[in-house]
Amino acid sequence: MRMARPVAGVSASAEWLDVAGAATFFGLTPKRVCARVARRQLPFRRLGSRILFSRAELIEFLDKLGGCFVAEAIANATHESSQ
Repeated sequence: MRMARPVAGVSASAEWLDVAGAATFFGLTPKRVCARVARRQLPFRRLGSRILFSRAELIEFLDKLGGCFVAEAIANATHESSQ
């Protein structure tokens, strides 16, 4: 996964991804990531012409999406196998 160069004024501990890195993170093509950025469907920052993504914000974004968490999936699988 390609990591973007550090961004001035941002903590050195923050991890920033470029479009290719975000595409790998989500399992999408870079073109689809850019389309979602254009529709403002992903959290991102612009630094000049560069588009950057905070790994922590992408994880938080995914955590807030609807769906089933690991503990619930395990409980459901355990419940179904015991019947």
